[in-house]
Amino acid sequence: MNNKRTLFWGAIVAAIICIGVSIYYIVPGYNHILVTHDATHSHPTHAFAFFALAVICVIVALVTRPRSASAIQAATQEEKRA
Repeated sequence: MNNKRTLFWGAIVAAIICIGVSIYYIVPGYNHILVTHDATHSHPTHAFAFFALAVICVIVALVTRPRSASAIQAATQEEKRA
């Protein structure tokens, strides 16, 4: 259960970082790192790639979302009835 919660929060943090990096690469005028040509121009390919990673992280967070307390309580009550 604890691993699922850690993965959930890790995916949320990674998604926020990826969105920030995506914005960093789309804004022209800054000296962008990890590019092979003019570093001060906008790099939509890099921005799209990091945005896609952010979407994947959000999907991972939704899949590994911890159950709510009421769902855990309902599951416990169902086990007691059986």
